[in-house]
Formats: sequence, C-alpha cells, structure tokens
Amino acid sequence: MTATHPGIGYARAALAGDDAAIDALAKAWLPTVYAWCHRLGGPGVDAEGAAHDVLMVMCRKVQSVRTPEQFPSWLFGACRRVVANHRRKAWLRRWVPGPIGDRPHPDRGPERSAQARQAADIVWKALDALPAGQREVLVLCELEERSGSEAAEILGVPLGTVKSRLRVAKQAFRAAVEAQGVPADGTPAVEGF
Repeated sequence: MTATHPGIGYARAALAGDDAAIDALAKAWLPTVYAWCHRLGGPGVDAEGAAHDVLMVMCRKVQSVRTPEQFPSWLFGACRRVVANHRRKAWLRRWVPGPIGDRPHPDRGPERSAQARQAADIVWKALDALPAGQREVLVLCELEERSGSEAAEILGVPLGTVKSRLRVAKQAFRAAVEAQGVPADGTPAVEGF
C-alpha cells in the first residue's frame, strides 16, 4: 500500500481530528477489511462480524496511529487480532450444531455444486493448516496479488521475511492440498480407476 491509496487522504484527515473523515475512511477500507477477515478467518469465522469489529476498533483507536502512511499496517494488525479472537470463539461453534446455509446455485446442477463445495473445503482446510504468519503472506501476495513490498509494509516485517514465508507457505499449502487427494496439477484423484 502506498500513499496513493484513497484511504490515506482520509486517514490524514481523521488523524487531524475530522470526524467525517473517519466515516469516509471506514467506507474506503471496508472491502479490504472484509476480504482480510474472510481470507484470514476461514469458513469458521463470520467475516462480516469480524470486519464490523475491526472497523469499530478503527473508529475508537484511529488517533493512536502516528502517521497516515502507517495506517494500512496498523489496520492490518487490528484485523489480525480481531480475526484471532473470532477464531478462538469459533472453536466452540464447531461443537454446537447450527443452521446449514449452503443452497444450490440455480445455474449449476447438484453435481457441480457439490464439486465446488468440495474444492472450497479443500482450500479452506489447507489455508487453515498454515501457521498465521504464512497464511497472512499467502493471502496478501497470492490471493490479493499484492507485491512483496506492500505485504512487508502491511505486516511490518522485512521484505526477505515475506519472501521466505511465502515460499514456505506455498510448499505447505501444496502439501496440504495433495494430502487431501488432489495432485499438484489440480486435477482431483479418481478413486477406483
């Protein structure tokens, strides 16, 4: 993230004490925060609720940011902490039955819907198996297609750390996917043939 992000101008105004800028800042960053919560939290975390909590933290504590350029890194740190809290709470929900929210897509047949759900489960399990630092780098660099320097700035770590975590994360992700029966080329294994 560079100073050209639209939220940086709002962050500058919010740090100067402009209350209207805080609202604009929340609107500008909501899609990014939601994506971070969804991707870092996985299927067990309510991404909408986590994003709401992150923006509430932002509204209450934005004055603690030293410079507008530090805002993206600060916000990612807040997101990381909120998602960690939501993941801890999600542990209990694994044991308590809840509503089943999956409905078939009207343009897909049941077989295709089942395959898509199965593929999504494999990806979520592989992401969930990664340590937090590796998952964060994989989400920022691969899913969000950010540069290594942008990820380093957001995470507050050196570029070399991002590169090494990304290399290890890709290997671990590939191994986790292959352990679930999907070969490296992405084609599902067919049992019995």
